[in-house]
Formats: sequence, structure tokens, C-alpha cells
Amino acid sequence: MKVTHERDLYNVNFCTIVIIMTWIQNNWLKVVAIIMLGVSIAPIPYFAFYQMMNWVVVLASALVVLDSHQKNSVVLMWTFVFVGVLFNPLAPFYLRTDIWHIADIVVILLFLLSFVALQNPKQR
Repeated sequence: MKVTHERDLYNVNFCTIVIIMTWIQNNWLKVVAIIMLGVSIAPIPYFAFYQMMNWVVVLASALVVLDSHQKNSVVLMWTFVFVGVLFNPLAPFYLRTDIWHIADIVVILLFLLSFVALQNPKQR
């Protein structure tokens, strides 16, 4: 009886690891964007960091747009189209630092919301 319990525990742990690894594989770019947006709130003197962050945020936004389009989430799709335009590195907007900080925090919250909103219904 004890062997069966240990085997069941092993299967549960293995399934959990597989689920976590699949989630990381599907969402790693959004996680990197969240981290970079969080770091950008600190006063960083390197302009190249912000350029790289803009590319990462635009790419992550594009992934959310594609995923939300596939799942028919129109509001989320257009929200992240706007995020992609705002953080566009090719034709950047020049806003005051305090406004960028607010935008960074709002976009972090939007990316966190996208994790829940784009989840498969069977995972909820």
C-alpha cells in the first residue's frame, strides 16, 4: 500500500513539473517583459536598456495579441495592440519619466491579467 502511495505522489509531482515547464515555455517572454518593466521604474542611466525593453514588450504584446485573437478576446487584443504601439521602438513616444513609470505599472498589471484571461477554460 505504501509503494502505491509513493508512486501516486511521484506521478502528481511529475505532472506538476510538466505543467509548470509547459507554462514557462508558453509565457517566458511575458515574464521577461514584466521583469524588465519592473526594473525600468528604477532610475537606470542606460538608454540601451530601455530600447531592449521596448523590443521585448512589443514582442510579448504581439504574442498576447495573437493568443487573444485565437481565443476571441477582442478587448484584450486591442488593449495589447495599444501597448505595442505605445512601446514601439521604431517610432518611440517621448513622454515624461513619471508618465512612463505609470505606463510601466499599468502594462505590468495588464500582462498579469493576460495570464488569467488567456488561460484555457479547463485550467481555471
